[in-house]
Amino acid sequence: MKIIVNDTNIIIDLISISLFEIFLELDYEFHTNDFILNEISDSNQKVILERLIAEDRLIVGETDISDYEHIQALLTKNLSFEDCSIWHYASKAQGLLLTGDARLRKEVEKTDVEVRGVLFVFDKLVEESKIAKSEAIEKLTELLNINPRLPTKEIKKRLDLWSS
Repeated sequence: MKIIVNDTNIIIDLISISLFEIFLELDYEFHTNDFILNEISDSNQKVILERLIAEDRLIVGETDISDYEHIQALLTKNLSFEDCSIWHYASKAQGLLLTGDARLRKEVEKTDVEVRGVLFVFDKLVEESKIAKSEAIEKLTELLNINPRLPTKEIKKRLDLWSS
């Protein structure tokens, strides 16, 4: 089963629009790591994540001492420690890294780690009929209002496609 490794911004964005649990219904194994989990400060989001972890729907990888050398080597890329930790985790797990961080994505794209953004999530949810196109339009519009850093051109393409 293919592994999807979730970065903080993906988790926060999807929980904010009530799509994270639906996303976890797709046929993947979902992971994050301890550093990413520690970045979640909203108590409601923490409660949701703790339940999903207890239900084994989200696996949290623990960073051990042997990982630090690899993470340190990635820090030269002008990324945060947490960014480098999730990049390393995705590489180690041979998983797809899901992030909304443009700088992280650009660096990861130079390597053999597959990386995607939140639009991948929407595409899969619609493709797998987990949500209707009308709900995808509603949720993507809601997300754009919450997170203005999203790729507006690509979002407009999806909105046009799903509304036709």
